[in-house]
Amino acid sequence: MYHDTEALRKELLDEAYAGAFSGLGAMLLDAEEIRNADAEELEEIARRYRK
Repeated sequence: MYHDTEALRKELLDEAYAGAFSGLGAMLLDAEEIRNADAEELEEIARRYRK
């Protein structure tokens, strides 16, 4: 469990942007989801990213 929600958000966004930059355009949709997620949703996204 992350205690710093914004640090988690930044880490997930960095990964999503890196994926988008490498040619995985769908990662832009993930980035939008990450930007709009609350703390609980961020933790679920992190589990999907295996963080």
